[in-house]
Amino acid sequence: MIKPAIGRDEVLRAARAQRVLREWDSIVGPGLAEKSHPDRYDRGTVWVSVQGSAWAQELRMIKDRILQKLADKSGEPSLFIDLRFGVRPLPAKEAQEVNVEKDKPKPPRADKTGLSIREIAEQRLKEWPDESGTSQ
Repeated sequence: MIKPAIGRDEVLRAARAQRVLREWDSIVGPGLAEKSHPDRYDRGTVWVSVQGSAWAQELRMIKDRILQKLADKSGEPSLFIDLRFGVRPLPAKEAQEVNVEKDKPKPPRADKTGLSIREIAEQRLKEWPDESGTSQ
């Protein structure tokens, strides 16, 4: 059953992490962002594709600063624990750019029938209280 999986803390953590990782350019800067791309988030670890081994080494040298920026942006110090860099092909630039129509927020639906797991998780994340105790 899908409903119990959506409520799991890790699914919500991953959704919050993905929201922060969409700002990769501002986290590492435009130069490094052209040479790297966060692939996935798994239990606190971000797996990053890097264009070459020299760029991977460059990112490893500033790993602590990147983790600090991720923590600052997320507001959750324990959301990002580690970064792993690997030389892999980067996604096409078109795939990295935000599609405004596709990513445009949709009004919440009372019933979740026909929604993807991601859409349900994002809706649940919006309902998640922030530090002030209000929903986002």
